[in-house]
Amino acid sequence: MSFDSQILQFMAASGYRPMKQHELARALNLGSKGQRADFRHDLYALEEAGKIVRLRKNRWGLPEAGNQTIGTIKMMAKGGAIFIPDDENESEIYISDRNAGVALPNDKVAIETFHSEYAAIKRERRGQTDLRAEGRVTQVVKRHSNQTVGLLKHTPYYSYVIPDAPGFRHDVRVENTRNIPENHKVLIELNNWIDPYKPLTGSILEDLGNVSAPGVDVDSLLRDAGIREDFPQDVIDEANGLSGEVTPDKMEGRKDLRDAVTFTIDPETAQDYDDAISLEPHSDGGWVLGVHIADVSTYVQPGSKIDKEAYLRGNSIYLVDRAVMMLPKELTTKVCSLNPENDHLSHTAEIHLSADGEMLDFTTYPSVIHSKARMTYTQVQKFIDEEPDHGIPDFIIERLQNLWPLVQKVRALRVGNGSIEINTPEIEIKLNDQGKVEKMMPRSESKQAYGLIEDCMLLANRAVAEILIKSEKPAIYRIHAEPDDEQWAAMGMELQALGIPALPQTRAEINEAVKMAEGTPVQYTANLAILRNFKRAEYSSTQIGHFGLAFEDYTHFTSPIRRYPDLLVHRMLKAIELGKAYSISGDRIEEIAQHCNETEKKADELEKKSTEKKRLEYYSELMNASQTQTFKGYVVSIKGKGMIVELPDSLQRGMVTFASITSDWLEANTDMTQARTKGGKVKFTIGQEVEVALAKVDTARGFIDFILADQVSQPRRRERRPRIQPDMNTGKPRPRGKQRRRRR
Repeated sequence: MSFDSQILQFMAASGYRPMKQHELARALNLGSKGQRADFRHDLYALEEAGKIVRLRKNRWGLPEAGNQTIGTIKMMAKGGAIFIPDDENESEIYISDRNAGVALPNDKVAIETFHSEYAAIKRERRGQTDLRAEGRVTQVVKRHSNQTVGLLKHTPYYSYVIPDAPGFRHDVRVENTRNIPENHKVLIELNNWIDPYKPLTGSILEDLGNVSAPGVDVDSLLRDAGIREDFPQDVIDEANGLSGEVTPDKMEGRKDLRDAVTFTIDPETAQDYDDAISLEPHSDGGWVLGVHIADVSTYVQPGSKIDKEAYLRGNSIYLVDRAVMMLPKELTTKVCSLNPENDHLSHTAEIHLSADGEMLDFTTYPSVIHSKARMTYTQVQKFIDEEPDHGIPDFIIERLQNLWPLVQKVRALRVGNGSIEINTPEIEIKLNDQGKVEKMMPRSESKQAYGLIEDCMLLANRAVAEILIKSEKPAIYRIHAEPDDEQWAAMGMELQALGIPALPQTRAEINEAVKMAEGTPVQYTANLAILRNFKRAEYSSTQIGHFGLAFEDYTHFTSPIRRYPDLLVHRMLKAIELGKAYSISGDRIEEIAQHCNETEKKADELEKKSTEKKRLEYYSELMNASQTQTFKGYVVSIKGKGMIVELPDSLQRGMVTFASITSDWLEANTDMTQARTKGGKVKFTIGQEVEVALAKVDTARGFIDFILADQVSQPRRRERRPRIQPDMNTGKPRPRGKQRRRRR
């Protein structure tokens, strides 16, 4: 029996006031156990459909359209969630665990807002009169995913999975365990969940292996993100049918550069080489820089099985222990890769540079090259540092002796035009055979060698972007919008708090702030303050320029082996060179751009998570060691509960809670840039160097807590507890706030 219409009609009647479930059942005259079971099922089904909502204190009513907001829920590792509205003009809303309903991490949800009475009381005690808005999930509009990865556990009565996701706070009951042992990581499919008072259930799809087996941790990250490392068999078969041999028919319409001195410079561990360079004097003075890019578009045709899979992936993903490639290995390491001492199809950007590094002219064309040598960044850095044991052939040294000073001039011109130069720190982690951290350090080697190749690629990308713009045909670009007013203000506020007297509003002023901070103790934190107030670079069908690089026209052309937008640009460029129309609409290009933005974000998140997971394991082992170890760190931000400290040697972040500091009672200032005593004395500020020790490492929820080194041996401040007094009638303890009032 269905009670849908009765429930909706009853709630729609004038004078209806939200009721609890048992009150509704009684009002609808539902007496039998069977009727109440059907009623309860229909009630939750109507909630899932968004036709009714659960209000405060588990009362039910019709949704109020004016108080409904749609957005994404982001679960926080330590509890609670943040609701991010779809409308960028609306503010983020805090949601407590008890108000999250049946929402799971990253779900699209509808919420209603209210003002927390408890939060209002706390703020009133602090002298703050405004009420903090909170939210309550009323409906799950769309599940982010119906699959998750977790750790399988068995009890005598049932089996369950503990999800890996830090914000996933519900265990998942499973019926058929397929005889998989406990402590194996498994991929599970979630069943429909509409009642928060009933357990979340699911079924096992795949056994990923024992949690301690090498590589299973990263396998779990990939499966949880819906990414498979292996390619479908039909894609592999198609790739195996391709040949990299340069036959006469493939030479047609190409410029033969096989006699030119071309060479590659890549990391020592690289297996795919998608760019080579050359440098020769120009007949009219200056230099001809050749940037030769692997011609992937010849082998990966639009609509092919390989192309469809490459589009789905969007880009290659570089994790702490492996690379998940956009294209099958047969293409990335053999057919398309510009391996030395072999003929390869390429697409060349030929750039005429003045002796001072200015780009005078450029042209592009399909080509064939024969790379003469494969160099590594380490070798080239040794050459730059004038170390004798670099092992670079003499004929390459002749080119580098001209190329290195030329590129320095190119970079100086770029920076002079406003390009922002901030060295972002990276961490390098080396693993042993068991997948454990063997070595961890900031990645600082070969920066100048890397910069040499980077500036060559930037020149090629600029040249191709200008060709695309001039063609007036739909195309894809790499864009970077400038910070908005709020970001500029936050950037200036944080720099001021660090003692940098700057309020940047332009690229030039950002570079001035970077110079002010250079060589000071706050250099690292100042760079972070600038970078975290930047917008993210993206792909788009509309060219708005690149703020960070100070380029009016910019695209991605130089990495078609690992980025789908580059492959698309190659196809467009070929059509322009041949004077043909490339049959793709602007709307479709924008669709591809947005898809690749999402895959790029996912790749960045996975790369970050894989590094974080290994770091947490490393610090967990240190935590379990008997000897207390201290670390130098910097306060990078201030929160309501404490300070976020980052260790420069590993880039690991953790919180030092104010409650752990027994010497003072601290609280954050309004701007969240300082920690002060109640008397107003500043004790800590962002950028300040501190010495910390490990207090807690939670690998399950993915966070670390630090404690100041000078607090290690001191007892923690006792938390205030409500005074307990006996109840006058029963004699049992009763919290003071619940004493009966005396009758007067």
